[in-house]
Amino acid sequence: MTTRPLNPARPLNLVRRLNLDDCQAVADLETQLFAGRFTPQSLRDMLNKPAFYGAVLPAVGLAKGPAVGLAAGSAAAIHAYYLSMITADCADIIAIGTHSDWQRRGFGRIMLEHLIGVTEQQHVEKILLEVAADNMPARQLYDSCGFVEIGCRKNYYKRGETRCDAVIMARLRGSAFS
Repeated sequence: MTTRPLNPARPLNLVRRLNLDDCQAVADLETQLFAGRFTPQSLRDMLNKPAFYGAVLPAVGLAKGPAVGLAAGSAAAIHAYYLSMITADCADIIAIGTHSDWQRRGFGRIMLEHLIGVTEQQHVEKILLEVAADNMPARQLYDSCGFVEIGCRKNYYKRGETRCDAVIMARLRGSAFS
C-alpha cells in the first residue's frame, strides 16, 4: 500500500456541519440509498445528542445540472453527507452517502476525508464502520483511506428476501492513505 496524506486539493472546506435545514434532504438521500433508515425527525433528534457529528457537501456551486438531493419543500440541496457519533476515543460512522447521480466522482472520499480530519483534530484513536460485503466501491474507498477489516456480522443487511453480511472496518489514528 502506497501512503499519502489527506489530499489538500480536495474541497474539504465546502463540507459543513449538518443543520436543521439539511434534515429533509439527508432523509431523502437515506431513502434513495438505504431504504430510509432515518426520518427528518430522527435526524433532528440526533442533532441534539452531544456525541453526534454530521456533515453535508452542499450541491450549490459544485457542478452544473439540476439541484440534487432536493425534494419538494426541502430547504437544502446536497451531493453527499455523513452521520457519526464521536466520543473521546472512538468515532462510529453511522452513515455516509452520495446522491446516486453523483456517485463515483470523489464526493464520498471528500466526506470521508473530512470526517477523518475532524477525528484527527479531536485526537480520536479509531474510527469504526460497517459496510455491506458486496459494496465493493465503498470497501475500496475505505481501504484506500486506511481502514482494515476487523470482523463480520453474518446476514446483517436485509434486501428484500436476501441477506448480506456486514464487514466491520476500523481505522486507527494516523493511519496512512493510499
